[in-house]
Amino acid sequence: MLRNKRGSEMVEASIAWPIIALTVALLLRLFTFYIEILYTGVKAHEEALAAWDAFNKPILQVYESTERVTMLTGGLLSFDPHKDIRTKAYLLNEDGFVRAREILHE
Repeated sequence: MLRNKRGSEMVEASIAWPIIALTVALLLRLFTFYIEILYTGVKAHEEALAAWDAFNKPILQVYESTERVTMLTGGLLSFDPHKDIRTKAYLLNEDGFVRAREILHE
């Protein structure tokens, strides 16, 4: 009776399956966290470009913004995984600079 191996695969599967399922779930969550970081970075870049398009002063100005992307906490996580997306852009109105130069040289 001790040499009977029937059911041993089921016991091994019942031990390995939860570990595999949790690993796959963690990898999917890490992947979505990475996609959220990419999306936030693209959105911040688009906002900086929109600020540059709307800028109409003949001076140089710095545009800065910071946005935090956080991963869901809970369960086994004892820390708060997050990523800060910092955007810095220099706003410059080329038309205003050219016209200012024309006005100063007249």
